[in-house]
Amino acid sequence: MARVSVIVPSYNHAPFLRECIDSMLDQQGVGFELIVVDDGSTDGSLEILRGYGDRLLLLQQQGGRQARARNLALTVARGEFIAFLDSDDRYLPGRLASAVAAFDADPSVDVVWADYRTIDGAGQALSEWHWSPAGGDFRRELIAGNPICNATVTVRRRVLHEIGGFDERVPRVCDGAAWCQIAARGYRFLHLDRLVLDYRQHGANDSARFAAMTRDRDTMLCAAAEAYVRFGVITTPADLAWLGRAFKRQFAFRAAAWVQRERSRGAWSEMRAAFCEALGSDLALAGWARLQQLKHALSGRGRA
Repeated sequence: MARVSVIVPSYNHAPFLRECIDSMLDQQGVGFELIVVDDGSTDGSLEILRGYGDRLLLLQQQGGRQARARNLALTVARGEFIAFLDSDDRYLPGRLASAVAAFDADPSVDVVWADYRTIDGAGQALSEWHWSPAGGDFRRELIAGNPICNATVTVRRRVLHEIGGFDERVPRVCDGAAWCQIAARGYRFLHLDRLVLDYRQHGANDSARFAAMTRDRDTMLCAAAEAYVRFGVITTPADLAWLGRAFKRQFAFRAAAWVQRERSRGAWSEMRAAFCEALGSDLALAGWARLQQLKHALSGRGRA
């Protein structure tokens, strides 16, 4: 009986795929099922996956990206818990068992997450990441920056169904968007001070795509803020002021990273011209307008 359903979106990661799948299949101490969703790979990934036979359930889609892949897998998942793994990463021994043990020890827990280490394309360790609590309400830390690496997460399946699965509008930050929606509803998160994952940095990660990442994060931030208001996380003028600062940090990040990228591409005069053009672009103005509308709506609620 599978207690955990592990969902792996896969797209053109053939050089890393066997390591990924083997690290999952080598997990001990808990029953699990492995669901892999291939998103139209063209590099031989499908042949590798088919070679595992019935040791995994292989689903296919075309161009749906990670959010849709995870939602597709959720429609067939049978486990009490859902865990995640990306096709270029790998689990460390005991990753699933430690999460399930935490749920069994405290039935009030809804989401378990943990620490990870980074590795390079060849699988050599680079660094370790250990979470240091900032203090205060963890929900604020989630919306401000999301410290959670999605492949360290194990969550109750019913909780994911309650929020409607993953937001397909924000495929590159759909994990952080989901954690904010879960937190807004008052579900309990538990952090394990344990390395459970090797997160691979190889230069082609989604997180390196600046423009798309920031656009997705704009949408995620608005949706998360709306949920925080709806479910009573944001209630006072002080809360609204804090949320405004979170909006400003997002746009400061966008501006700083954009300027750094454009400066590296050419002369300052070219960068200035491109920057002025970008300020008038639909992307920048639409994002700013969305956040301003939400800010006014929240301010109205704060006065009410």
